[in-house]
Amino acid sequence: MDGDTLGLYRRLSKMEFIEEFDTAIGLWTDGKIVEAIHSRSAEDVYEFAETLALIAKHYFQPSTKPNENFSFIANSSLSGGNQPCSYAECRRKKLNELITFSALYADEVYIQNPFENVMLGGVENIKEVDRHELVYGIGNYFHLKPLIEAGIIKYAQNEVSLCQLHHETIAKPIAVRIAEKEEQLYDAIHKILLHQSTVTFDIEKDAGPFLKISGPDNLIEHGEMYFHFYKPLPPFITSLLDKELPYTLSRQEIIDSGVLGVIINPILRDLSNQEWHSVFYGTSYLCDNKTKMQIASKLNSGAYAASSLVFENSMKHYLPAIYCQDMKTIMQLRKSEEEAFTVYRDKLRALIHQSKPWDEKEVSSVFRDQLLPEINNIDKKVNDWKSKTKESLKEKMIFGTGTVSMGLYAGMLPMNMGEIIAAIGGGSAAVGALMDYNKTLKEKEEARSNDFYFLWQASQ
Repeated sequence: MDGDTLGLYRRLSKMEFIEEFDTAIGLWTDGKIVEAIHSRSAEDVYEFAETLALIAKHYFQPSTKPNENFSFIANSSLSGGNQPCSYAECRRKKLNELITFSALYADEVYIQNPFENVMLGGVENIKEVDRHELVYGIGNYFHLKPLIEAGIIKYAQNEVSLCQLHHETIAKPIAVRIAEKEEQLYDAIHKILLHQSTVTFDIEKDAGPFLKISGPDNLIEHGEMYFHFYKPLPPFITSLLDKELPYTLSRQEIIDSGVLGVIINPILRDLSNQEWHSVFYGTSYLCDNKTKMQIASKLNSGAYAASSLVFENSMKHYLPAIYCQDMKTIMQLRKSEEEAFTVYRDKLRALIHQSKPWDEKEVSSVFRDQLLPEINNIDKKVNDWKSKTKESLKEKMIFGTGTVSMGLYAGMLPMNMGEIIAAIGGGSAAVGALMDYNKTLKEKEEARSNDFYFLWQASQ
């Protein structure tokens, strides 16, 4: 199967996925997604999640030979998950961060699959939080649909089927290695949080019992995180109900309860999922936090990791016209200017690797000192060409003796249009004007020779 045929097959496959996924959601919810998910039985909800998970598994088999420089596995927060913050605004912010990176840099980004997570939990473990995650998962799907249709955003699979031989020779050694490093990392992160964090228990009338954990914002989102508990309450939380509120836990209570695990475990679980996907499918890590990237490098020192936050901040600050573009417009441009996109993206990657890869200060300087001047330079040239040609055409049309239909100026003209007009008796002014116009079109085409032509087009 050649490249064009393979590309067509993949596009058709994604359209079939969209159609099947939309049909499954529509039939089960009858257009009332939130109401249906929260009112149906646990068995029904589980079967619904299982259906969506299996559809995604069927259509999103990982590429056999991905380009690891531009093929990524995202962590749960970038996938729209509820860690480290389940607030809707924070989730959407992270999802938009993923969109910017995916649309303007990646070939493909695999996101954590919320439907598979519920399926793997089993029907007996369906809780209120699982219903919430299904609602968010479907909302995120609709938000990401243009990128899914383009084949850029895909659902990851954390469930892998292996024969006994490959389980023993591949999976088992990886699992042992990950488990050993996770234990070391847990202890290291726990030690940091234990010395730098405070944990407070309280109850709010409408929110019920919760824990507030305050500490370093490189590990704790916003510097403090709130964990609300659904019934049935864990025994440790029950033991705090009679305390004078708000109650600050002692260091020993923090240790004995293992409460800091609510922050540490999701980080390590994320990295573990990314590690498995990276090993089996050749993808690189996509993170949204400098500290998490450092932790990832300790789990897998050979893994390539990119920062969506650094990319978005640089794009937003130095190229706001591109950052604010409608996603569908960017995707259409990627399709129509595929070669220009590849050239720009390869050039950007090279510049990032010449500096400290994905360091915010370094990447910002690349955007400021390399990309922005090039785009401004293209812009200036095109504006100069427009201005000069406009004046030249005006003079020749006013003072010349020849005439020409203005309709000819609406589209591209042959390279030898001036000669053709002259051969059939066109006046000198018309000949000169058409030749000048044709020259301008050629000069605009020369803008394509700039490595950042795609970004310039995206800014228009």
